[in-house]
Amino acid sequence: MREAVGVAAVIVGAATLAGVAHHAGGQGTHARAAVEGAAHRLTYQQIADAWAQDELGDTAGLDAIVRGVPLRYRAAHQEGDAIVLTFASQSGTCIDLVSRPEANTVRSRPVC
Repeated sequence: MREAVGVAAVIVGAATLAGVAHHAGGQGTHARAAVEGAAHRLTYQQIADAWAQDELGDTAGLDAIVRGVPLRYRAAHQEGDAIVLTFASQSGTCIDLVSRPEANTVRSRPVC
């Protein structure tokens, strides 16, 4: 019985330390990974179509895209041939999904 309590205490302690480490430095990594997941699953054409419809007043496509990212959506804009969707992490870091015809990429900025 005493060994079982000791093992449980070690497991709880390890989980607590992992949680502290996650919140201390891992939040930005988690946020970037969320945007990278969207960048990998979405095509440029999907984002471009949603952006074009949004510009015409139909926000449904862009709304569906940003709902698929578990971060606060900030804005969308165009940079040359790229469409940039900006999200904010809980710490305030900006994470951009940059969609170009040749590939989607992700970049981080310290402040939104």
